[in-house]
Amino acid sequence: MSMDNTFGQQVREERERRGLSQVELAHLANTTQQSIDRIERNAVSRSRSAPEVAAVLGIPFPLGPGAQAAAVSQAAQQMLPKSDLVGGADLPIYASVRGGSIDDSVLVSPEPIDYVKRPEPLARAKNGYGIFVVGDSMEPAFRQGDLALIHPNLPPKAGDEVVVCSIDVNQEHYAVLKLLTKVTADHWHLKQYNPPEGEPAEFKLDRREWPICHLVVGSYRRR
Repeated sequence: MSMDNTFGQQVREERERRGLSQVELAHLANTTQQSIDRIERNAVSRSRSAPEVAAVLGIPFPLGPGAQAAAVSQAAQQMLPKSDLVGGADLPIYASVRGGSIDDSVLVSPEPIDYVKRPEPLARAKNGYGIFVVGDSMEPAFRQGDLALIHPNLPPKAGDEVVVCSIDVNQEHYAVLKLLTKVTADHWHLKQYNPPEGEPAEFKLDRREWPICHLVVGSYRRR
């Protein structure tokens, strides 16, 4: 995709590359098909939906002269400053994800443990949430105490950091934070940057047992 193209051309090219229709992209970006069509035709100079569309597709969004938004892929490398938190304190925060081996993944309460202001990548995201990181298996990208920011409506792809979740027969929730390396019909293929001694760097989880995979769009380092 050429960066010399207009934003609308980049949206159309990336949408088509991903095999999405305008209707499907509109659903992911919480907007309408008509808005997507106007953006792609460059019929509007500025659309309220454009930042979310850019986030869904992982393409830069032109904020103004000399500035552009970062792509959401590899978001764990992008630590968000506190000044980027916007709006009211309505972003739910859940109990910690353990950055360790799968056998001791953290039990996650189904109820939020806190609420914070929304960072820009989640400003318009329905059902966005945050999770505190526990452990060090994802260092240096994520450290214990970091707040991982999750966008459940964006489709994760290989190379993205993700939260993979499971619900057992007792309706208890478990989750792990890892790098997604490949998706097959039966498995999530994952990687941890700093595996505990004796644990593999790469492994896979059964999608029947771990059916939920949500994209990490950023993180906030708590001091």
